[in-house]
Amino acid sequence: MIRNIVAVICGNLAWTALWLSYNAFLKSGGQLPADATSQIESGSVLSLLIVGSVVFSVIAGFLTAATSTRQSYWPVLALCGIQLTIGIFVQLQFWKIMPLAYHLTFLLLLVPATLAGGWLRLK
Repeated sequence: MIRNIVAVICGNLAWTALWLSYNAFLKSGGQLPADATSQIESGSVLSLLIVGSVVFSVIAGFLTAATSTRQSYWPVLALCGIQLTIGIFVQLQFWKIMPLAYHLTFLLLLVPATLAGGWLRLK
């Protein structure tokens, strides 16, 4: 039980660390504005953010499945719930600076990508 909880925490921390590092990289490369309140409407930048989120979700799902105690999707499903809850909260914070399509795409892809990562490990 404890190992499954640690697996979910590790998956969440891995996703968060990858996301923050990726955003810092995009800011240093001039893709993202330094000011967090600036509008972001560039399709290429929004696409980079979506692709990053999907890749990091797959990695987090894989890591959670690899770290958990048995061949079970429960830790991965718990990670999906946590990631979606945090994702909704964060997307609401940035609601006015990005298009609605970005927010919906970001949130709709979190769970399937995380499950895909878990499936890759558990298959």
